[in-house]
Amino acid sequence: MSQRKIVVYGPPGSPFVEKVFLGLAFKGFQDVELMAPQSGEDYRRWNPETGLLPLMDFEGTRVPDSGGILDWLDARFPDPPLVARDAWIARQQRQLESWIGETFFFYWVRWLRASVAPALSTEPGLPPSSELARLGILGRIAELMADPPERAGDMGPEFERRLDDLVGFLGARPFFHADRPSRADLTAAAFLGSLEAGSVPGGPRLLRERPALAALRARVREATGR
Repeated sequence: MSQRKIVVYGPPGSPFVEKVFLGLAFKGFQDVELMAPQSGEDYRRWNPETGLLPLMDFEGTRVPDSGGILDWLDARFPDPPLVARDAWIARQQRQLESWIGETFFFYWVRWLRASVAPALSTEPGLPPSSELARLGILGRIAELMADPPERAGDMGPEFERRLDDLVGFLGARPFFHADRPSRADLTAAAFLGSLEAGSVPGGPRLLRERPALAALRARVREATGR
């Protein structure tokens, strides 16, 4: 598997890009090249349909969107599976994957509007800022930035409650809804990694205060070797 030519197009540090790398590693692909965009034109050139990254080129087959990439990997390489064999559990894991991605995205954009927005570029069609590009947040910005957040400088108390929700969803299980990792766990680990890296103020503290989530991230890293 390591000899296959796999390229992921996307900004380093983006949780959506990390989600793809975790999915590839879980499937046994560790030798993956990252192609980072250098300008807004790269986004449009690599993904003309939407201008959004990540996008994966797997031996000439180009697949967009982090969720779509995991779908493609699971269809092409079914073992180990990215969802549980049980259909009900698999549905719960997929729903949680969506919830995690949309929730983190929403609160990140609120924080960015308060903390980064003054420095954003207003030129149409370009990534709003180097920070937005680094995080891979380039779609639906205008919609989610319509209303100003109540506080700036950190992610806010609502975001902390969503992290607590995530702890509750995990419960006493090692992974979400199961005893082995799924795409929901990979998604959570990717976004939690951004907290650990300090992409937003207080991120490492938020993770330290929730050892169940820190332990989940560690288990995903062990399962993927990443």
